[in-house]
Amino acid sequence: MQNPLLSKEITTRENRIWVRIIAACNVKCIFCLDADAQNGTLIDDTKIRDQIRDGYKPGMTNRIIISGGEASIHPKFADYVRYAKSVGYDRVQTVTNGNMFARREFCNKLFDAGLDEVTFSIHGHTAKLHDYLTAAPGSYERAIRGLINVRKFFPTKIVNIDIVVNKMNVEYLPQMVKFFMRLGVYEFDILQIIPFGRGFSQYKDQLFYRIEDYLGPLHDTWKLSKIPGVYMWTNRFQVEAFEGYEDLIQDPRKIKSEVMGEALEEFSTFIESHGITKPHCYGEACDVCFLKQYCHDYIDHQSHHLPAGDIQIYSGKDDPITFRYLILRGEEFPSQVYEKYGNTGEEFVSRIQDIHLNSNQEIVNIPRCIREKNNSGLYEWDNDMSQEKNVAQYTKNYILGLYRKKSTRCKSCKYNDSCEGLHINFIRSYGFNLLKPFLK
Repeated sequence: MQNPLLSKEITTRENRIWVRIIAACNVKCIFCLDADAQNGTLIDDTKIRDQIRDGYKPGMTNRIIISGGEASIHPKFADYVRYAKSVGYDRVQTVTNGNMFARREFCNKLFDAGLDEVTFSIHGHTAKLHDYLTAAPGSYERAIRGLINVRKFFPTKIVNIDIVVNKMNVEYLPQMVKFFMRLGVYEFDILQIIPFGRGFSQYKDQLFYRIEDYLGPLHDTWKLSKIPGVYMWTNRFQVEAFEGYEDLIQDPRKIKSEVMGEALEEFSTFIESHGITKPHCYGEACDVCFLKQYCHDYIDHQSHHLPAGDIQIYSGKDDPITFRYLILRGEEFPSQVYEKYGNTGEEFVSRIQDIHLNSNQEIVNIPRCIREKNNSGLYEWDNDMSQEKNVAQYTKNYILGLYRKKSTRCKSCKYNDSCEGLHINFIRSYGFNLLKPFLK
């Protein structure tokens, strides 16, 4: 069976663009991130067509996701689908609450225009739960009818489900996934609620939860991803939710789109001020935000450098030359990890030990449990040591080197306070089991 990480890597390498066509919606989800932007207007037609045309990259596999608000209520939605296909997109997708798809004639119009894939956002397995979360009575019945319409009358079209996980539905998550599987859906995007929009400002106590309090239902859900034919993605979860299911950890490159999208100006100010000017969300929201480490590592460790000239970044290919320190560079893709360090955790550890034995250098960013006597501090390098920081450079360095995690078991290790863990793509590739706590 193919490694699920490698299967997902193929998908994440495609050119994928999002185009919003409307700032309006026909439900009122209490966790909506875009509630403040929903002013009831249509995005300018010329702007939409320019974005569709300019987003296409010849020679690549191209996917476009047409969204809103709720794209399906735009009167020209089918026209934009047809235009995207004429530009040459391999796949045209929409993310929808599904209410409009309850109408058979609407489905005919969209699929005749060339729509390839529909992602239904359904957040409960009962009307009571889903309709409360959407604040729209009847929305569950319409969404399920739309889902059944597509599955029954358009069986060649790709259908998947996304679920925003929150305190009200997390304990039912395994039942929800099983319910949709019974309806013939086997691809899921499981999204953790994040502390933005009205969800945090108005419904914080009802919607937000501690991951560690619900590991049972979360792990029961992750187990379902092992069923042949089930394809599961996760978004914006804290990594600690995936011990034993590390292949489900989100691609770290997702961070780039989070901080360099609509929030670019705010994160640029944060980085260029050397952490003095905090993002507006800094504070209480941090504890339930998947970007907490990105921000707090910058604040806590931005001046923690090794001396220039004493350090070498080891790429995993060339033989190390004589420097005082050696940093093991993270990899962008799991396929690169396997190519350079082997397909198993045992091969990875053996390779690290060989590097250590064959050089006189101290590997400074590998935990002691993998190679004793290593220093596992958090270090920055390259342009960070000599040039002014900017959000693009910090984000790149964070993803490739600074984004490291530890097992929950590491809390019992006597070196826990001085260890920053292992790069995220090594963990995704080999699992948390690489880390062996030294008991106090």
